Formats: sequence, C-alpha cells, structure tokens
Amino acid sequence: MSSEITGEKAVDREIGQVPSPPGEKRSDEEQQIEHVKTSSLNLVYNDDEEEPEIHARTWIALAAMFLLNFVQVVALQGPPAVLDYIGADLNNTAAQTWVPNALSLVQAVVAPIISSASDTFQARKLLLVGPAILSFIGAAIAPGSTNIYRLIGAQILIGFGFATVPLAYVVPSEILPRKWRPMAQACMNVAASLGSCCGPLIIGGLTKANQHTGWQKFYWIQMAIWGATAIGLFFGYRPPKRHTRFDQLSFLQKLRLLDLSGCGLLTAGLTLLLTGLNLGGGLFAWTSAKVLGPLVVGIVTLLAFCLYEWKFTKTGILHHDLFRGGKNRGRTFALCVGLIFIEGIILFAYVIFYPVLNLNSTTSLFTQDPFLEVARAQPAWICGGLSTVVYGFASTKLKTIRGPICVGFAIMTGGMIGLATIEPGDSTRTIVFAGMFGLGFGAPLALLIAGVQLSTPYHLIATATALTTSTRAVAVAMFTAIYSAVVNNRLNNYIPSYVAPAAIRAGLPITSVPAFVVALAADDMPALLKVPGITPAVIAAGVTALKQALADGIRVVFIIAAPFAAAACVACFFLGDLKAVMNYHVDAPVEELHAKRHHEGDGLKV
Repeated sequence: MSSEITGEKAVDREIGQVPSPPGEKRSDEEQQIEHVKTSSLNLVYNDDEEEPEIHARTWIALAAMFLLNFVQVVALQGPPAVLDYIGADLNNTAAQTWVPNALSLVQAVVAPIISSASDTFQARKLLLVGPAILSFIGAAIAPGSTNIYRLIGAQILIGFGFATVPLAYVVPSEILPRKWRPMAQACMNVAASLGSCCGPLIIGGLTKANQHTGWQKFYWIQMAIWGATAIGLFFGYRPPKRHTRFDQLSFLQKLRLLDLSGCGLLTAGLTLLLTGLNLGGGLFAWTSAKVLGPLVVGIVTLLAFCLYEWKFTKTGILHHDLFRGGKNRGRTFALCVGLIFIEGIILFAYVIFYPVLNLNSTTSLFTQDPFLEVARAQPAWICGGLSTVVYGFASTKLKTIRGPICVGFAIMTGGMIGLATIEPGDSTRTIVFAGMFGLGFGAPLALLIAGVQLSTPYHLIATATALTTSTRAVAVAMFTAIYSAVVNNRLNNYIPSYVAPAAIRAGLPITSVPAFVVALAADDMPALLKVPGITPAVIAAGVTALKQALADGIRVVFIIAAPFAAAACVACFFLGDLKAVMNYHVDAPVEELHAKRHHEGDGLKV
C-alpha cells in the first residue's frame, strides 16, 4: 500500500474536517475553504494494519530533530547551572534570574503562535529553520556581554529557537507510524536528557577553569550547535510540499485564520503574568505595585483570552475540536494537559532546589566547585534518559500510555518524598533519590506528549502540542515563584533561630551574634573573620547550624511537590484507551512509504 489518499473521505481525514452543527451558518470564507480539495496531493500512509518500510530520508529527518531537541535543552539547562557566577561576573545578581527566565518567557508566549501558523499553513520547515538562525545570532551576541541586559537580550533571541519545542515534538510523531509515537517521543527525550547532562557539565567545567570567560565560551559552543542544527534542519528535514485548504486564500485571509486576537491576548496575558511572577520576591517585594500591576493585569487578560476562545471563536488557539470526542479524545487531551502542568511543578522542584540542597548538605559551605555541583545532579538525567526508552517501548508494545505514566509518577512521588527527608551529610542518599526521581521522570513528558498527539485531530497536532508545552512553562514560572517565596520565608526565620544559639553555645559573645549571622548567611568570609570573639569552633558550629537550617528550609519544596505527584497517579486512571488509534497510519511522511513485506512477497501482518 503506497502513501496516498484519495476520495472525499480521505480529504476530510487529512484536513481534520469536522461537520458543522445543524443549522449553523458558515461564512463565505469557510465555504471557499471547504471547496479547496488539495489534500489528495499530500503523502499519507493509510494502511493502518501494515508496518511501513522506513528509509534513510526519514531517519535523517529524525536525526535533525534529535539534534534540535538536544540543543534546546543545552540552552535551557546550561546557564542556570552557574547562574550565580554569571550574575557576579556581570555585577548584577539581582537581575540574574532573568537570564534563564527570558528563554522560558519567549517559549511560553511565542510557541502557540508558531505552532498555530505551522498547523494552518503546514510550513514546518520554515518555522524550524528561521528560529534556529535567530538562536544562532543570539548565542553569538551573548559572549560579548559586559552587562546582564545584553545577555538577557541574547537569551530572548535564543528563546525563539527554544519556542519551536512543540514542532520538535510534532515532526517525529507525524513522519512515523502513530503506533510508534510513544517510542518516538522517548527518543526525543533521550536527546533532552543528553542535553540536560552536557549543558550543565560543559558550562560548569568551563566556569571552573575561568569564572570570567568560562560561561562566555559556553555560548560560543552553543552557537556552533545552533548553527549545525539550522544546517541539519535545512538539508536533513525535507518534507514534500503539503497542500492545505488555505492555499488559494489571500495573505490577509490567511492572517485572519491565525486567530490574531487570541494570540494577542495570550501573548499579553502570559508576558505580564510571568513578568510579575519573576519580579516578585527578587527585584521587588510581592506587595510592590511593580509586581502586583503586571500580575493583576496579566490574570485579567488571560481570563479575557479564555472568554474570547470560549464564546467568540471556535477555531482559535483553544480550538474547540481539541476538547471534543469523548473519553478517548477530548477528555484525554485535557487530562494530558493537566498532567503536564503537574509534571512541571515536580520537575522544577528538583531542577531549581536540588543543586542548593546538594551543595549545602554534602560539601563545605565555602568550597565552591561549579563542575562538582552540576556533576552531582546528573544521576537524574542519566536515569531519565535510560528509563524513557523502557517506558516508550512498553507503551508502544502495550498500546497504552496510562500504565507507564502512572508508574512514572509513582516513582517520582517516591523521589520527592525521599528528597524531603535529606539531612546534612546525606551524600549517598541525596544521589540515590535524585536517580529515583529520574527513573520516574522518564515517563511523563514523553508519553503525555504522545497522548496529546494521539487524542487530537491531525490538523491541530502542533497547536495541541504547543498548548501543552506552554502550560508546562506557566506551571514552572508559577511554582518557581511559589517555591522561592516559601523557602525564603522559612530561611529568614530558620537561619537566625538555628545559627544564633549554636554560636552562643560555642562561645560567641551575644553582642556579636547579629553580625556573625549576617556574615555567615552571606558567605562573606572577610566580614566573618572581623566579628569580635570569632573562633574556628564558633565558625564550625555556625556552619553546621546553617546547613541544618538550609536543609529544613528547602525540604518544604519537595513536601509541596509530593502530593501533586501522588494526585497525578490517580488522574492517570481516567485517561482514555488509545489502542484504536495506535496503528501504522503515518500522517505526514517525508517519503513515499510502502508496506514492509517478506522477500517471498507475502505481506507481513503485525
């Protein structure tokens, strides 16, 4: 059976056409679109029961997507690993959180727009190569930064390449059989795990060698990878031209199809909300007008966006077809989006606070080794990269995502509970629970993305994936702010109440306690040595108490995350049955596919 589609039914299937409800009038533009039957020219492998034979053109395209996933995570995970060093080098630690946040902010607001345009016009390649080139330029600008704001600007440009994350997930799924989507996403997750390992290790090693030029050299390396990615996408991903119902529309008509009103509301709302969340507790107090203003306006704008998508359009970013189809489609899609929100909550409890816990529970407070810090975080990503292949294979073999996702969240729950029990000096237990977290992490991201793509109409696959990744980005921003506020509040209470009594018991005069606590908490050794009555015994007692305060203050993050992970395990049981759609159908092959057969000529039925 070759890659082809013919007939009226095939056209509807390709474009995801949904009949209008009885009595509903359609505009002249919609009627014009309805009569543009160009989909029969598109390649689609439609032999659901026969495994297709995949050739080099497809594997090369997958390799290009693998590299894209890799560099996106290198860009995401690298700078946060040495953020304190970057902030200190550029003399602006107060604004340093905007270095990684700029990347996530662009991804959250731009990804839905890119993906909506990609679905509407089937312009995947252009929307992959263009942003990769912008990221290449951003990575070239970053090393010359003499202030933090130039670096943030460079990160914004890099963010456009990061905003193609949904397409990096979509392309592997649409060029391979639907049955293989869990395994395809697992392979992309392997690339992400490699990026999670390589990015921090590279920047950590370079920063250890030179705290001024190390992080700058990292951006030169990142620039080279982005350049290789752009070239790989241009030459490696060669999809045949895909026709849509919109080919004969004018440019203005096409723009109208992009739901610009919805895009504008979403962009404004997310930008203001995430800006407020990132300003609060850092540069400004949570009660500051500079924080409350963006937060309130952002929330109101997002509510207006939801109202607009619900009542004033049916084909916008929140396309109503995404939520239709019952248990196995609309409900499963909504649950997957909710579960990816929870996955983001759990993931960044580890990403942001495990390095702090690790540093202060296993090493001297005043010994800083950037490479060692990031190396001790690697068990999670190594275990995640290995386990995701197992989860993907199991899901593909069993034709279900429900069980593997539930197992993954259950293991993540155990990892969060374990990390919540860590005490100073628990070096081995810290690494074990990090690995346990990684074993669970291998399931949710890959299989939830696959679940979203299997439960939505093909013509909305990129839009649905973008909504999923943007939901995750919002969860990350919201709960990073919540975690930080809770931890800071605890540490402000715990550090004085733990350190002061310990120092007094070690012989420090009461009058010297305030200065000692401030100097110790700030890691200011020169000021510490000037405190009247200071002795090595006092310093040792203070450091021990400080580590205990840090451990007790940070554990609350994992205590918050654990119930969410447990709730996700329960929610998994309400996911629909996707066996019916996990077949050998290929929605958008990059080559003409034929059924795989034995040399004798008999078809091999799978």
